[in-house]
Amino acid sequence: MAIVEMQKIHIVSLGPYKDQILKSLQKNEVLDIQEVSGIEKLPLSPEEIGRYELELAEIKSAITFLESAGRIRKSFIETFIPPKEEITEEELIQTCREFKCPEIVKNCTDLENRLTNLKNLRNELQTEHEKLLPWRKLGIPLTHLTCTVKTCILLGSIKTKRLKEFKSQIEKLTEAAEVKVVNRTKEEIYLFIVYLAAEGEAFTELLSKTEFNQITLPVTGGTPAHEISRIRILLSEIESETKEILAEARSLGHHLNKLKYMYDYILENKVNLEVKQKLADTNYTFIMEGWIRKTDFDKLKFELSKITNELEIFRIEPAQGEKPPILLKNPALLSPFELITKIYGTPKFEEFDPSLPLAFFFALFFGICLGDFGYGLILALISIYFLKRYRLPEGGKKLFRLFLLGGGVSAIVGILTGSYLGYSPKQIPPALLPLKEFLSSIQIIDPIKSPLAMLVLSLALGVIQILFGIFLQMLQRIKNKQFASAVLDDGLWIFFLGSLVFLILSNALSMQTVQIASRMSLGGAIALVLTQGRHKKNIIQKFLSGLLSLYRVSGYMGDTLSYSRLLALGMSTTIIGSVINILAGMVKEVPVLGILLMIALLIFGHLFNLLVGTLGAFVHSTRLQMVEFFSKFYEGGGREFRPYKREAEYTVLK
Repeated sequence: MAIVEMQKIHIVSLGPYKDQILKSLQKNEVLDIQEVSGIEKLPLSPEEIGRYELELAEIKSAITFLESAGRIRKSFIETFIPPKEEITEEELIQTCREFKCPEIVKNCTDLENRLTNLKNLRNELQTEHEKLLPWRKLGIPLTHLTCTVKTCILLGSIKTKRLKEFKSQIEKLTEAAEVKVVNRTKEEIYLFIVYLAAEGEAFTELLSKTEFNQITLPVTGGTPAHEISRIRILLSEIESETKEILAEARSLGHHLNKLKYMYDYILENKVNLEVKQKLADTNYTFIMEGWIRKTDFDKLKFELSKITNELEIFRIEPAQGEKPPILLKNPALLSPFELITKIYGTPKFEEFDPSLPLAFFFALFFGICLGDFGYGLILALISIYFLKRYRLPEGGKKLFRLFLLGGGVSAIVGILTGSYLGYSPKQIPPALLPLKEFLSSIQIIDPIKSPLAMLVLSLALGVIQILFGIFLQMLQRIKNKQFASAVLDDGLWIFFLGSLVFLILSNALSMQTVQIASRMSLGGAIALVLTQGRHKKNIIQKFLSGLLSLYRVSGYMGDTLSYSRLLALGMSTTIIGSVINILAGMVKEVPVLGILLMIALLIFGHLFNLLVGTLGAFVHSTRLQMVEFFSKFYEGGGREFRPYKREAEYTVLK
């Protein structure tokens, strides 16, 4: 549970060795490079960074376009864990130097723009086609559908059930109007209306009071049927041209890997330039500033001495108020739990790494929530497969190691609670009597039959973790030499809450220690009232503040009740698994397909339950650590140690 001790350093050397030194630092991944402070630096043009970012965006767009045009389908797993190609640095540099990247990117951009224009045109034509389709029987050129000096033409639609009423209103308004039905559907009727221009205002007023939907068609020389035919021909031409463009794009597909190499090559150059902007350059020398592990100082000195002896590495003190970056170092068994810590926030320099304190509780809570031997075993095997089969990033490795440990604990909890893919030991057939007796003998509790016992266990675990969190806060304050706060704030609360738990147990079990527990609780409450307001100015404020501090008990009670979710999640996994088994047994009786249906239901049902159970176990176990546990002693907010290293999206150097 250690935070690695850091050392701030300066590296000073001659300008010609800058690139070699940076390359060595990138390879060894030991220095978290920071901007040199207090020294005037030669300005670097920000336009170079902008140029790199533009090139990266263009290449990324070309890669995405070629993958889409080539219909390269990624597997479900590859969507989350993209594979990276191994390549030597020499091959990468040589390929990028010979590759005509700007020309290929331009071709891809031109093709993509043509496809986009065709797509937009197709959408416009399809919209026009849909608008004209109901009017295909109207044998009048669209240019004639306008008003003359004496008459006006109106097109529109109305609900079928409103047609009779609509016609009646027009007849009441004027006899000099013609309403013709052009087309009809189940819901709407499309109307062609001719009326006198002199009655235009009256017609407009009438239409505003009805559900008539006026429609405007494109003004072209042909009839609607002619225009529909023309649009269909254009759509066919667009489809043919689209296929030609896609075929041309697929012919560029063999450049895809080279584009990915180029992307990583430019990304590396961009990162290197950003790092160089943090250095202080003079006409002949440069100065580099950063943080390393204290234990890496001699290693760094040795590695850089291979490049030149004309350099110096100085240990320096951090600036006033500056805190070192944080690097967590834990045994292999505990390192996966660093993931939970970092989700909440990297520890501050004054804090300690909470990965060890949370490890036991997280693994146990995860095991209780999933709580099945079969599910735990399957989860552990899946985790091993991913760890062995795929090149995972560091965070991915920690996640699957966490699932591996959680699956192992879930299997143990499943044995102790008698849950095997929703089956209990009692359901084992008599032919396997020795196995049935053995599994029944090691089962210590049945959550389905004894939910109250599991609830008490869940709440007891909550009390233990909450008190442990307050105890860790006390140790933290002692470490920071805040002795009064450690004793009067944390120590007294541990005593008071422990006394309340002792009192509840004494009453529940009718023990003879009830009076002692009552006096301890009363003494703890009085001590809190007398001490919690000690920072206030006058005695009344001190007393009232101390009295109000007792209200925190309700907060601790609420936190404790949150642990009842352990019971709920554990039971739900078991019950759903049992229901799946019952349903599978029922469909087994179906003629012919019964066995196949049963197998399918068992496989997909239990996989679904495993997925949902694992997600619930992870989310709720994490929540209990972050909300109920960390809130008692841990704040986070430190800066993570990020050594200078190669950044790449598609390749890994051999």
